[in-house]
Amino acid sequence: MTTNVRNTLGADATGYIRRERLQDRLRVIFKLPITVELRNDRFVFYAPRLVTEDEIE
Repeated sequence: MTTNVRNTLGADATGYIRRERLQDRLRVIFKLPITVELRNDRFVFYAPRLVTEDEIE
């Protein structure tokens, strides 16, 4: 069983990327659907590992 890691994108990143685009990018990276939620003006998602902002751009 794989344990996912909580990822949180700060307010700076959250302001310039749409949730749908982020989910699409995560699907490309991990080859699986990743659900992204907006909590306290930050995007939060669980993935197999931490994701860098460079990977998302």
